[in-house]
Amino acid sequence: MRLSALVPASSANLGPGFDCFGLALDLVNEVTFDTDGEPGVSWEGEGAAALPTDGTDLVTRTIAETARRHGLEPPEGALHGVNAIPLERGLGSSASAVVAGVALADAALGLGLEPTDVLELAASIEGHPDNAAAAVFGGFTMVVGHQVVARFDPDPDLRPVLLVPEDLRISTEEARRVLPAIVPRADAVANAGHAALTAVALLHEPGLLFAAMRDRLHEAVRLGLVPPGLEVYEAVREAGLPVCVSGSGPTLLAFEDDDHEVPDPGDGWRILRVSVRATGVQVARG
Repeated sequence: MRLSALVPASSANLGPGFDCFGLALDLVNEVTFDTDGEPGVSWEGEGAAALPTDGTDLVTRTIAETARRHGLEPPEGALHGVNAIPLERGLGSSASAVVAGVALADAALGLGLEPTDVLELAASIEGHPDNAAAAVFGGFTMVVGHQVVARFDPDPDLRPVLLVPEDLRISTEEARRVLPAIVPRADAVANAGHAALTAVALLHEPGLLFAAMRDRLHEAVRLGLVPPGLEVYEAVREAGLPVCVSGSGPTLLAFEDDDHEVPDPGDGWRILRVSVRATGVQVARG
């Protein structure tokens, strides 16, 4: 049996939607699992040289964990991944790997999982339900905990732009460590209002994004870890574009329109103009 899983990248938080909002993007990893093939793991594309081929990768471990949680032996076979999602850049590469593993195990073992089951399992393994929700459902998602999720088709005029640094890194652990344990009430209230307005802007009124997409919980301290990222962030805002840290960073997500274009971030950065991906993980046979 030959199975292929397509899983999109995701940008989480979207500024004030901390740990709740996610947006699926049209950067797609394809992972093929052939149960009739010689057992082994191989990669190509983004970060291929840095990924393990000894079975300790996230996809293989997730396949095994999904089988274990259902009281089954993990299926064996040849695993091959073609990656379009940059690694360790705040674009949900880990969530995409885990979602792929759950979906492939579901198909190979005939588990009959519903999308909400895939989300709950992936989030419990990987720890980021906001990324996992977008990877499972596509579009714009809101998630509370590991189970309650709402999915929407955002405004078709959205024009996402990713500013991806080549050499900057922020580990998820470090990005969590610097977050304040207690925030002032004014900051919490401001984020609630901006999150609500950001949702409206993404769904119906993109023109509101510049005013809406402002955060007072996590972005300032995370950008402080990467001063070059802060400089680019400020330059994009000064050019009149809404911009946020993608996930825990250091990638930035901006939105262009007819009157505003992302300024050149300089050497060491890639600009990727991508669309929102309406579909989440898909598994095909053959």
